[in-house]
Amino acid sequence: MCAFRPQCAFSRDRLSTDSLLGDDETPWQITAKSLTYKDNGVVIAEGDVVITKGQQSLNAQEAVYDTNTGIAEVAKGFRLESAGDILEGEQGVFDLENRTGKITKGRLFLSENHFYVSGDVLEKTGEDSYLIKNCQLTTCDGTTPDWSITGSEIRVTVEGYGTVKHAAFRVRQTPILYLPYMIFPAKTKRQSGLLPPRVGYSTLNGADMEVPFFWAISDQTDATFYQRYMTKRGYMQGLEFRYLLDRDSEGTFFFNILSDNKEKDLSDPDDVKISPFRRSNDTRYWFLGKSDQSLSLGVELRLDADYVSDQDYLREFQEELFGLTSRPDLVNKFGRPVQEKRSALRTSNLRLSRDRDSYSLQAGSSFSEQAADPDLQDETSQPLLGLNFILPTEQVMDFPLFFNLDTDYDYVWREEGVKGHRASVSPGVNFPLWFGPYLEFEPFFRYSYNVQWLDEGKGNMDYQYKRSYEAGAKLLTDLERVYDFNWWGAKRLKHRMRPMLSYTYRIPQDEDVESPWFEPIDVNGRENRIALSLSNYLDARFDNKKGGVSYRQWVTLTVTQAYDIEEERRDTEPGEKRKPFEPLNATLQVQPLGNIDFLGQVNWDHYDQEITNAGASLDLFFKRSGGRKDTFKIDYVFERDIQETVSAAFALNLAYGFSVGASIKRDIRLDTNISNCYWMGYDSQCWGVELGAEIDEKDTSVKVLFSLLGLGSNKTSN
Repeated sequence: MCAFRPQCAFSRDRLSTDSLLGDDETPWQITAKSLTYKDNGVVIAEGDVVITKGQQSLNAQEAVYDTNTGIAEVAKGFRLESAGDILEGEQGVFDLENRTGKITKGRLFLSENHFYVSGDVLEKTGEDSYLIKNCQLTTCDGTTPDWSITGSEIRVTVEGYGTVKHAAFRVRQTPILYLPYMIFPAKTKRQSGLLPPRVGYSTLNGADMEVPFFWAISDQTDATFYQRYMTKRGYMQGLEFRYLLDRDSEGTFFFNILSDNKEKDLSDPDDVKISPFRRSNDTRYWFLGKSDQSLSLGVELRLDADYVSDQDYLREFQEELFGLTSRPDLVNKFGRPVQEKRSALRTSNLRLSRDRDSYSLQAGSSFSEQAADPDLQDETSQPLLGLNFILPTEQVMDFPLFFNLDTDYDYVWREEGVKGHRASVSPGVNFPLWFGPYLEFEPFFRYSYNVQWLDEGKGNMDYQYKRSYEAGAKLLTDLERVYDFNWWGAKRLKHRMRPMLSYTYRIPQDEDVESPWFEPIDVNGRENRIALSLSNYLDARFDNKKGGVSYRQWVTLTVTQAYDIEEERRDTEPGEKRKPFEPLNATLQVQPLGNIDFLGQVNWDHYDQEITNAGASLDLFFKRSGGRKDTFKIDYVFERDIQETVSAAFALNLAYGFSVGASIKRDIRLDTNISNCYWMGYDSQCWGVELGAEIDEKDTSVKVLFSLLGLGSNKTSN
């Protein structure tokens, strides 16, 4: 398979006498046991010959250099080193003026990507052309490599094309794949070509094989095509497209499509486990992508695309070992989440924004696809067009008064139900006051006005409006103390406490007016609430040897208790009790070192004397040699009477190149595992293999993933 990518070795800066022999005017320095200068301009060096120039060093037992022609000959074995690259041979002839050369029984080691290229004859025939006879390419150390690519003759033109006669991919000395003749591009940058395949078997899809092809389209764009065949499902095609224009402009998009051979049978319990809804479509697909783009006039574009053909697709094909998780991580790359595979709605968003210190202007569009029961009437409100203009808080002249404004407009479309337009304006003011250096008091007031124009069909239009008033205040202070400290490299530790008392009173008007779609005024509703919070921060200071100073926030702990006055005044039914005290909330984040990240939150119900919801996550990794690392992850989610799940994953690098990993997701309430994934890998010096198995509620699958050093890898990162 890897015989399709021999071009990886032929980089202009790698297989070139330009880099190995030098192309500047710096003179060569020659030392030897014996130096003889002939009258005809010939220099003969014998015995421990060392020729140096910059970072280049040539060692030989015998060398002859003609100063008139610029031709140098070395014999009886030589070794040329240049910036970590090594060229060895029995004898060689180099034309230093024309930068050509010919080496007999040569072997070239390229340190950057650990390539070995050897042949009976290595010849540079022109400025950018090469000829290698009886060539062998490998990234394995030793005289008998674990794998290699061979050819009887290779001709290459850098930034052009190359040809190979009798190309073969070999394991040890055994040929596995043979091509009598092939042509390949010989570019100095990213190379197009086949990537290592994935093979496996699952009870749901049968025997499974995927062969990716990488296409280096340009310096800014590339794509990977995934050709996947499943014996029980058919042929699936996938595309992964990436572009990177500059630091602020990049995008990644995925598209998979399958003409499914298997029809869904609701009388089959295994099919019902996937979802209890019918599926009539045979053509199945999923489009997912994210993009951040800087446009002219300071406009920023953000796109999140997510559209699927049916409610079952992600549950059947988004596996740990073969699906989205084996592709680039969009969440970490773009900092925005991807919706969970069981979500009933798949939402796509487009936002254009122009943010300045004095204002923020945004335009956007959002569409939510109902991906659950196809027989349900789709009454989802779709804000297809939206505009939002914000004036951030600004001081009014020299008065202790600050003003802000939030306005927006949406056109709302629905497949079933009322369509129309909505617009709102929401000005606000706040009055920060300081009582001495420690106490801050800030009252505020906000008014919201909302208008709706409703299209009820058949040319009938109507309009309605809603209003709300909101007022409140907060009282806070900051207390801090600095401690001498000498732990984990920190020299100082600052503890900062921020107690804050806040009050909010909101009165919606026109509560009897029913909105046909989502409105913030309806969702927020009435509020008469007082809250007390206490935030604690631990900040560490680090001093380096050069006198530089840096800070890191190690711990953040916030505890909040709120009292709902509206609930205390609410009319109750006989025997019903009011519950004005909201659950006590605590949130903790701990990041003492760069390799530890803990986040937890919990809500405590005073009346039921129990936790209503909680969550915790821990990410931990340890660096190992060779750029490897061991990782541990734990996530816990609890919602009273709704869900309680825990998921954990780890990846460990063992001795002798072996590694293991596993992940598990368990539903504690149902006392059952949602999915289990296990893998074991082995990495030698120049190749690797990974065996994985995944077991979930509907399917069991086994996968084998291969990688070859320098020629690509399809291994899933854990």
